[in-house]
Amino acid sequence: MKKIIAIIAFCFIGFTAANAQNYDMAVGVEGGSDDIGRFVGGMGITFKQFTSSGNFMDYKANFVLGDGFGALASATYDFNVPLTPGFSFFYGLGLEGGLFIGEYRDIHYGGNLLGGFFGNVGVEYAFSAIPFAVSLDWSPGIRLLIGDRVASWFSYKGLCLGIKYTF
Repeated sequence: MKKIIAIIAFCFIGFTAANAQNYDMAVGVEGGSDDIGRFVGGMGITFKQFTSSGNFMDYKANFVLGDGFGALASATYDFNVPLTPGFSFFYGLGLEGGLFIGEYRDIHYGGNLLGGFFGNVGVEYAFSAIPFAVSLDWSPGIRLLIGDRVASWFSYKGLCLGIKYTF
């Protein structure tokens, strides 16, 4: 019986250590391509906060440049899967909302509300010697543009590279 309890305790401690993060919060910048901005893409700021050792919320404020201008705010709830010390895989779901002014797919739009929901998948490496983390993610989803015309489409949002200060 003592051996069984010792094995269970050892497994629990090992599992807890494997899921532990070396930081609780992070703030940083990100940039990448966006299907609205065509080739110029989007850039913005991000705030990440772990709600537990295996989950986190990621809040972003992005600006999209290209054939128009967009300002978007989004929030994702992500699940963190540690692969090696400092390196992790994550996936989750999110919502976004904002404003877009310009032209998209050869259709001119004035001031329009933009909203959507999307998935999020990526990898992150948190350095142990310095308080920084680097991430690469992809967020496919569905967007809806409401204004003088209504349009919806599958959005790929491209790859996004981010660097964050961790604390």
